[in-house]
Amino acid sequence: MAMGREEVSPQDFKTTKNDWIQHAKKNNIRLPQGAFTDFEWKDYCPAVFRNILELEKIEYADYMLSICGDETLREVSSPGRIGNVIFLSNDNRFVIKTLRKSQVKVLRDMLPKYYRHLKKHGSSLLTTLYGLHVVRPVGGIKVYFVGMSNVLQSDLHLHRRYDLKGSSRGRNFNKVIVHEEIIYKDIDLDFYFYLEPSLRNKILSQLKYDCEFLEAEGIMDYSLFLGVHIDAPSRQGSLDRRNSVSGTRTTRHDDAELTVAGILKHNGRLGAKLPANAVRTPRNEMGIVSSPSRVRVPECYNVLLYFGVIDIFQNYNVIKRLEHAYKSIQYDSKTISAVNPKVYSSRFQDFLSKVFLAREST
Repeated sequence: MAMGREEVSPQDFKTTKNDWIQHAKKNNIRLPQGAFTDFEWKDYCPAVFRNILELEKIEYADYMLSICGDETLREVSSPGRIGNVIFLSNDNRFVIKTLRKSQVKVLRDMLPKYYRHLKKHGSSLLTTLYGLHVVRPVGGIKVYFVGMSNVLQSDLHLHRRYDLKGSSRGRNFNKVIVHEEIIYKDIDLDFYFYLEPSLRNKILSQLKYDCEFLEAEGIMDYSLFLGVHIDAPSRQGSLDRRNSVSGTRTTRHDDAELTVAGILKHNGRLGAKLPANAVRTPRNEMGIVSSPSRVRVPECYNVLLYFGVIDIFQNYNVIKRLEHAYKSIQYDSKTISAVNPKVYSSRFQDFLSKVFLAREST
């Protein structure tokens, strides 16, 4: 990350800016009833988020053009939507997520320390927040939303997408489809990923720093959003199977590119286009993945990984405490998602340390 041009002041975290966004009718086409062209707009902490954009070397004008398109604002402000709704900008660079008012408060409360965390940890795996906004179409209602980095942005096809929390209760595929892509969950994950040892250490160390920050801010229920690109599909279109016992490889990655410095230089961030060896292992009827050492002939693939920590707006509030108490009566409390931030952080890190393993030196 580059350094911002000007340091922000405490007042910058309290400032808001109001504006109007107007879209001209295209080719004098009459819009259907309820299709608004003018939007009342509010920015929260604009100077802070501009500095974050500069840290990421993103032009403010490019960001605004991506998220303020007429079609995007219509989608965000459409009435009748329930809960958080997620959109991708037209250029696929940014994720737009609607927020509840309570989540806006959580975000604003943690923003000063979040900003300092990003400046201190240039390799942070937390999703980068680029703007917090309110939009209200003329005659419509207010909608709060945040603009964020798309941690799975890639010019490659991602064969699998996983939302991983480190809990097992209810964490399996249940027709969760976002932007026509299936999102799998913890119980569906039947891979181990072998990384170059120093790269694995850097990832787990950075996850530790990021989780310590979230824990200190009272945040839980976050996920590692993981995308997997398979390097070598077979001619028939299925995944190309490799026998790990024979040591066959599809691609040899340049050692210089496997260093942390090399990854950051070529990919811009730690959680993008990371080369790894994926070993697929079967699960038993309880959903537990077998250890790779116990699988006689596992399937092995050369893969590229994309990931980041998302959904960082949920604190351990009264509702989550009640959910914990209720579900703890029914299930093992270690398997449910609603646990206090300290337990959540520890379990999350422990789970990922077993998913990302060190590749043996050759």
